[in-house]
Amino acid sequence: MRLDDIRRSSNIEDRRGGGGGGLGGGGGGGPRMPLRGRGGIAMIVVVLLLVFFGGGDTMGTLMSILGAGSGAPSQSGGFQADPSPPKGLDQRASSSRSEAETADRVSAVLGSTEDFWTAYFAKSGTTYTPATLVLFDRQTSSPCGTASASTGPFYCPGDKKIYLDMSFFEELDRGLGAKGDFAQAYVIAHEVAHHVQDVTGILPKANRAMRQQGQNKGADSIAVRIELQADCYAGLWAGQSNITQALEPGDIEEALGAASAVGDDRLQKRAQGFAVPDSFTHGTSAQRMTWFKNGFESGDLRGCDTFSARDL
Repeated sequence: MRLDDIRRSSNIEDRRGGGGGGLGGGGGGGPRMPLRGRGGIAMIVVVLLLVFFGGGDTMGTLMSILGAGSGAPSQSGGFQADPSPPKGLDQRASSSRSEAETADRVSAVLGSTEDFWTAYFAKSGTTYTPATLVLFDRQTSSPCGTASASTGPFYCPGDKKIYLDMSFFEELDRGLGAKGDFAQAYVIAHEVAHHVQDVTGILPKANRAMRQQGQNKGADSIAVRIELQADCYAGLWAGQSNITQALEPGDIEEALGAASAVGDDRLQKRAQGFAVPDSFTHGTSAQRMTWFKNGFESGDLRGCDTFSARDL
């Protein structure tokens, strides 16, 4: 993406380095320690993504991350740090530059979503109030519970904030091969979409229905419909916002690759060798790509009505 002309958002709360309520050991300002072994990294990343994208404990994860429950977002276990020699000065400088570039990219993508949804709401005479995005490292607090690197990015309706540890992008890249800056943009746009669902009343209504009907998981569940609609909203932004002027060849393919990489079926097969549709909470790889493309190609919010769709 070429982001030079994209407005940067000011709705970012930076808690990295222990500021703004960070709870990480010692403030979390030091270099991250690598996890043990390449095989261990791959499996841990899959488990993390199963939690984030819904392949794990669906009721605990989905309801708490979306704010319908009272507990903390579910965290995957088994993360172990392996002491390693400190980075050299060149490595530290390179890491710092890379993190600064990623933070700037997050700010630009967030700013683009704000401009798009503000204009979209204005068409119907309503006002869009943007979400705040919290950048943290290691661990911080939220009304939905403790946010940590193992929870993955999530939106919390309790304070209408998105929580993001940018190390997740590295894990998304290394663990599942969802590479590229627009794959990262897709993740941010998906979380912003949950905020749009929240402020329009869709998310609270869906959460109430899940509690009443118990449709918290399954291939045709309310949970899946929530997530596929968020994918569609992300596609709508990608196709209709000012981000289109920043797109380069291959960017949309990166977003589709990320959507495919985090399908319930793919994550479950990678983690356990087989998929269990009755446990789906976010949709298959094919569904996630389809609904992203629906939003991208239709340019119409009505094309994202997953709740009325007979076939997902």
